Amino acid sequence: MATLTAERPSKGPARRLRTWTMTREALTIGFDFGDGFLGRARGSDITRFRCAGRRFVSISHPDYVDHVLHEARLKYVKSDEYGPIRATAGLNLLTDEGDSWATHRGVLNPTFARRHLNELVNLMIDPIADVTAALPTGGGQQFDMHQTMVEATLRVVANALFSQDFGPLVQSMNDLATRGLRQAEKLERLGLWGLMPRAVYDALLWCVYSGVQLPPPLRGMQEITLELDRAVNAVIDWRLARPTDCADLLNVLLRADGGAWSRQRVRDEALTFMLAGHETTANAMSWFWYLMALNPEPCDRMLAEVDTVLGTRRPTADDLGKLIWTTACLQEAQRYYSSVWVIAREAIADDVVDTHHIRRGTTVVIPIHHIHHDPRWWPDPERFDPGRFMKSARDRPRSAYLPFGGGRRICIGQSFALMEMVLIAAIMSQHFTFELAPGHPVELEATLTLRPKHGVHLIGSRRS
Repeated sequence: MATLTAERPSKGPARRLRTWTMTREALTIGFDFGDGFLGRARGSDITRFRCAGRRFVSISHPDYVDHVLHEARLKYVKSDEYGPIRATAGLNLLTDEGDSWATHRGVLNPTFARRHLNELVNLMIDPIADVTAALPTGGGQQFDMHQTMVEATLRVVANALFSQDFGPLVQSMNDLATRGLRQAEKLERLGLWGLMPRAVYDALLWCVYSGVQLPPPLRGMQEITLELDRAVNAVIDWRLARPTDCADLLNVLLRADGGAWSRQRVRDEALTFMLAGHETTANAMSWFWYLMALNPEPCDRMLAEVDTVLGTRRPTADDLGKLIWTTACLQEAQRYYSSVWVIAREAIADDVVDTHHIRRGTTVVIPIHHIHHDPRWWPDPERFDPGRFMKSARDRPRSAYLPFGGGRRICIGQSFALMEMVLIAAIMSQHFTFELAPGHPVELEATLTLRPKHGVHLIGSRRS
């Protein structure tokens, strides 16, 4: 796996990202960002391969992606690679399908409308300000920005969506998420061999809560799942014992369809929002600060914008639309290192993509990271250039940019996440500038999300 260091020039991502390996001795699908990433072998936008009897097709042209995520969406469902998530978080908007998914999504959509989210800005600001105030200053002290972003995003989710302080859970969440994602990657490797079909994942989900201690390596996943389950159930129990009239997500879940949702569904949705609401955003912000430290010119322009728009006062919802360059920097960081770096779908009916036949049962892989670095849509893709997002999105194909996925199943929390990220970038920039800690490696780790394996160590300097 390639390693990035503080001394590295500000060019391009690691050229290779090891996720799986497929040799005669071990499973590899080596995703090569430089030469193909399963999608552009010898100039092709569609590549077929097999693994242990399973059929895979990788598509890397935005028109092909459009077809799968939009036009022919009813012919595709989430693939078995989402099994580890289902085994941990149960049935929710991320893992559900068909009419059940559509019904639950329809109930929750208004909660994430921009108008409603503007009312949550004040609830986001206090946790961000508290985390910023606690940053070390002076004497060249190093700190792990990734750990800081985990704390900040979890506290934002807790306050804005659950009106709750997760307390001690904040300290353990990073470890839980890291261990859980690595365990999930191991399960995915088994799935690639065809050893973990959907029925096995369903049986595994039952076993996790059965009281039977599973053998290694499943025992680690069981322990993590049970710990997360206890944490989210404690939040639900607290609310049921102390009802409020606040319009946060937890009350929306508890009152959905006149309170008809089962306790299990409420738990599954709450757990998913808690995990997804901080994991992907924490990773995105960690990569953002890393890239800004490597690229001083865009960073200086962001600082100037924050000073002009905000000065030293507290941000408001009206300010978010004025932080145009800051938003562009965040969008470019998500292009450069997308937290969700690959999407997988399973064909449930025969289909034709362009002139290519897709057989029922085939797993279709959408390599987001590769698409985000394709020079056809992103000229000079290894250059960090927020100016790309100061232009109209019509200048590129719709599915050339997929940090939140696409189609009807695009992430329901994308507006919440972007508002949160702009607030974090602005508030922290009001008080600090950051530089990379010398010699600390920053390494890509592809689990279910793209994470900094050893964190992102920075040195903060307080702005006068």
